[in-house]
Amino acid sequence: MGEAVDGKRLLLVGTYTPDSDPPGEGAGIHRVWFDPMTGEMADGGVAARTPGPSFLAFHEDPATVYAVNERAEGTVTAFRIDGGARLTELAQAPTGGGSPCHVLATGSELVVTNYANGVATVYGLERGGAFTAGAVELANTGSGPVTDRQEGPHAHSAAAPDDRHVLVADLGTDELRVVRDGEQVGTVALPPGTGPRHAAVSGEYLYVAGELDSRVHVVRWDPGTGTGEHLGSVHATGEEAAGDNFPAEILTNGDHVYVSNRGADTVSTFAVRGGGARLEHVASAPAGGPWPRNFTVVRGHREEPDHLVVAAQNGDSLASLLIDPDTGVPADTGHRLRLPVPVCVLPVPITRIRRAGAATA
Repeated sequence: MGEAVDGKRLLLVGTYTPDSDPPGEGAGIHRVWFDPMTGEMADGGVAARTPGPSFLAFHEDPATVYAVNERAEGTVTAFRIDGGARLTELAQAPTGGGSPCHVLATGSELVVTNYANGVATVYGLERGGAFTAGAVELANTGSGPVTDRQEGPHAHSAAAPDDRHVLVADLGTDELRVVRDGEQVGTVALPPGTGPRHAAVSGEYLYVAGELDSRVHVVRWDPGTGTGEHLGSVHATGEEAAGDNFPAEILTNGDHVYVSNRGADTVSTFAVRGGGARLEHVASAPAGGPWPRNFTVVRGHREEPDHLVVAAQNGDSLASLLIDPDTGVPADTGHRLRLPVPVCVLPVPITRIRRAGAATA
């Protein structure tokens, strides 16, 4: 099962499986132990065998892991996680569409986005972490100028810019769909051909990875009115690369924004300027493997440094990158862990879970 050695961090890694769409050779959700001092990773075995868990989310109270099951008829599965890093299935629910590719746990709600038909589904959560009855399915209409990818809506992810709103990135319609109280109440328009995939929230600003235009877009968000303003964009790799490079994950850490680039196979670092309203490309570092679909920031405690852990989907491996504390630029540690088709990396606060379990024992 792979108990943690002192100081090791728990990462859960989602993979494509033989019964997912697209298929892969993963076994489901894999357990990985990460050394925050060195960046070394150790295989902790399979945590849960579930079809195509291509995106994962964690909800702390109670400690619950949610996984989409990326198939033609999508589902989402809830798991209880205990102090031994064991996953126990709690419930499963249909997602209202095909190819669910993202799940967001926020407050007492869960939002799943379905790529195939563009439906975003909002679930209430019971106190125990399972789904309440009466999920709300939010459809969309529209298209974009990239005809082979934007023939219709493709909901790709969801982000929570404040306590009342959720923004659904629709790759097919070049917009962020504004959801409040289970209803779509507006949109934030992005330039035609953006193909928004994922968004990172930092205060009043959002940074959006454009999968189709290979740019990072800056949006100023007003929580009072539930509206956003597109301020501008920069090249995801520091140069024009639309059609050759396809940005995937985007995350913030301190005063920097990081974007994984599929095609260039790099992780770009951007410095935040103008109080958040502008990004400056600082560097593009090798991602440590081909087609870096996803990555996470493993933040150091006390004397520990910060790292990125990158899922190289087409390299069947994880790579760890050390973040320079002065420049914010990551550099390859050389550490790898072989895993089949890794497509999502989720850090889980296993120490807090153990403490909570001990307190209730």
